[in-house]
Amino acid sequence: MKSTKKFARVLLLCSSLTLLVACDSDITNYPSNLHDNVLNQDNCDDETKSAITDNQYEDVYDNIADANSISAQTLDNILYKLAKDNLVGDYAIPEADFNKKYQQKMIDVATSGSYSTDNEFDEYRFALSLKVGMYDIKTADGSSALEDIKNASNKIVIDPDNYETVQEEFDAIFHLDYTDYINRYYKPMIYRQYLYAKYIYDQSYSSIGNTNARDVTVVKITDDADNPGSASKLVNAYVEKYIEDKSVLDIDITDLARLWKGVNITSEESAWLDSIGVTTLADEIDADIAKIKESEYLTDSALESKYTGGYTYPVEHGRELALADLKTTDLVTDGVFLKSSGLTDLPNALKQRIFSTNYSNDISGVENGVVKDVSYITTHGDQTYRFVTPEVSLTESGANVINYDADSSSYYLVQVNSIVTTSRIAKNDNDSAEVKATKRELATEAAYEMASSDSYKKSAIVWLLLNNDIDYSDKDFYDYINTNYPAVFENE
Repeated sequence: MKSTKKFARVLLLCSSLTLLVACDSDITNYPSNLHDNVLNQDNCDDETKSAITDNQYEDVYDNIADANSISAQTLDNILYKLAKDNLVGDYAIPEADFNKKYQQKMIDVATSGSYSTDNEFDEYRFALSLKVGMYDIKTADGSSALEDIKNASNKIVIDPDNYETVQEEFDAIFHLDYTDYINRYYKPMIYRQYLYAKYIYDQSYSSIGNTNARDVTVVKITDDADNPGSASKLVNAYVEKYIEDKSVLDIDITDLARLWKGVNITSEESAWLDSIGVTTLADEIDADIAKIKESEYLTDSALESKYTGGYTYPVEHGRELALADLKTTDLVTDGVFLKSSGLTDLPNALKQRIFSTNYSNDISGVENGVVKDVSYITTHGDQTYRFVTPEVSLTESGANVINYDADSSSYYLVQVNSIVTTSRIAKNDNDSAEVKATKRELATEAAYEMASSDSYKKSAIVWLLLNNDIDYSDKDFYDYINTNYPAVFENE
């Protein structure tokens, strides 16, 4: 077996769980606190008691008393240790990148609906689930008492289009201190993925460019059957007002989604929407409400039933629920995506243009119309913006950036933030330090996305196990590795 780096011998978790297991899946002797609660509920109110589930130590023991689970956790611990040892120097994870990744993961949990009622995220319910999982969740001033946590917790209808950064959205949603949860759950997970990315960067660099990774922001506006043409009016007016007008120094195309929804807009924006004849999605809700009358002969009974939950609550509450649902609707897709697996929900023609290799490096040439590729480039002040152009233009002049999909009656704006191709990240000793750093950043971020796939992850783990001194003396651990990563022992 190869050995390029010594690794501390593994002290398998199995040896410390003799009370629980005989290193197989059958629990032979539970500890005496089997039916005790993880969280003491004696002084909890009814809301807290109803929100706490899987609260007995038996649930904890059942989750760990399986040989495969123990071996999988042992492997994770080994890989995390390797990650901490190896992700240094040029490979060190920038704090801002780590923060953005764990914050986005927590935001995804908050917006999943698992801890929401009527589209309102309940941070206390989320915190209780973590407390039961034996994470030390605290208030901002350090209290772990459930009553203090409840009082400090947030309730919020999350509008994803209302925040400019991940940090801003995270701070708006989460008011408690999740340091223990982040360090014990997300940090090992993210570090392991960066470790796999390092393997790809070091051992398979050429494959990174072949992914044609793209960092993009996509806004989708779908025309509504009740107000046909409104979507087209808004998209065209937005392009004219914000993209074609170079006096606008900061373009944020996610504003288009917010304007289309019609919630969290200013009075000036509302007046502008009225002036161009756009009926927003919020306007449509109010139009529906206006059709509900007190007279049974004049009311729209179908809408009345819809906005009263089958006559179980007042119309005004139904309106609030509809607006909350609209707020949480996400019309924006952004991030780094690979050609092989990314942006699967987009129309195929648009996806092909996003991942096209026909992006010129001649920025000024494309902007001035001298060079043709699949993008439209415009410079506002000191900021340059690149947008994907449609295969068939919808306009004879101006910014050709509106992509239309007839099958879904949807309009798309796609901003390209960065592009990865083989040539763009090719290593060159003559590159300046700045260019080398840019190429490394692009390649690393693409490799990180690649590392989420099972195939690259498995290849990385096999390589890491082969090239580090790992103790396989425990039979359960050996069997687990041999079953899931047989290539490790092929040459024995």
